[in-house]
Amino acid sequence: MFREKGKSILFGAAAALMALGYAPPAWAATAIANVRLIFDSQYDGEGGRLQEPEITAGLSGYTVSEVSWNRAVTDWTPGQSVIASVTLTPDADHSFSSIYADERITVCGAEYVSARTEIDGSLLVKASYAPVLKLGQTARAGWSDLEGKTAVWEAVPYASAYQLRLYRGDGTYVATLTLKGTSVDLSAYMAQGGDYYYEVRAVAGNGESAAFKRNGAYVTSAATSAAGDKTARWLDSPEGWRYVDENGRLADSGWRFIEGTWYYFGEDGCAVTGWQEIGGKWYYMDAGCRMQTGWLEQDGAWYYLDSTGEMVTGWYEMSPAFWYYFYEDGTMAADTVIDGYRLGSDGARIDG
Repeated sequence: MFREKGKSILFGAAAALMALGYAPPAWAATAIANVRLIFDSQYDGEGGRLQEPEITAGLSGYTVSEVSWNRAVTDWTPGQSVIASVTLTPDADHSFSSIYADERITVCGAEYVSARTEIDGSLLVKASYAPVLKLGQTARAGWSDLEGKTAVWEAVPYASAYQLRLYRGDGTYVATLTLKGTSVDLSAYMAQGGDYYYEVRAVAGNGESAAFKRNGAYVTSAATSAAGDKTARWLDSPEGWRYVDENGRLADSGWRFIEGTWYYFGEDGCAVTGWQEIGGKWYYMDAGCRMQTGWLEQDGAWYYLDSTGEMVTGWYEMSPAFWYYFYEDGTMAADTVIDGYRLGSDGARIDG
């Protein structure tokens, strides 16, 4: 009777302490014997931008509470390792050991570097992760010659090769080609008359860096004809310059690659000039409607348009160790200090 009454008193006291927020001492928690982390690479929808991997706990008893990196994601390069510092927090009824042997910690999708138990009871695990990139899409795909048999498309950053699939206008498959460059003569595959079009995408290739890249999505070209009127020409209309292709069709809105130069046609079918915001990016077309690349000077201000014609903003490495900074409006900074770096009168970074 006394023992049963004693048990009742003890259980009642324990319940009262728990109700007051009392937690059992650390020695009562279940020790976490092994730790496992999983790094799962993530890809953005359109490709072309590196993403942080999803990092999760591979065993029970703890969760991932915080992740930091030794380098900003915007500075990552596919395959170039970065260091992740991952803080693991034990569940209420678990605790980490004060020291872990290396074989007690497993990291999947990255390489284990070190582990340290913190004063607050959490565990800080460091791992080396090699970023993986889904390649972006080419911005433009078209035909470069009057015969309409040479396919040409814009280069995609980090692409090792390109895969092209040719079709007839009715959707009949013709051929698949894997290419290193950004143009190819398809005349050998277009002997039969009629319309043709192709799809092209950036691919990782077979090199050492291929492990850190994923193939991009296909972009479909405009149709071309293997026979018909080959008198492509420019027309000077009251509204502006129009272009009649080799099949006698007026160019409609969008990009067109004509005799080695990119042009952009507005909704009215006229080639545009000056600054143009297209797809959220800024381009500049000269008085002849030609898309410009490289340095551009206007009203005493300097701009830079990369190889795709896109206006550069932020830090840009023109050549190895030659950095410049461009404001949000595209103008080059000079004779000033940006992010702690001095820029000379020519805009080149002096410090570092």
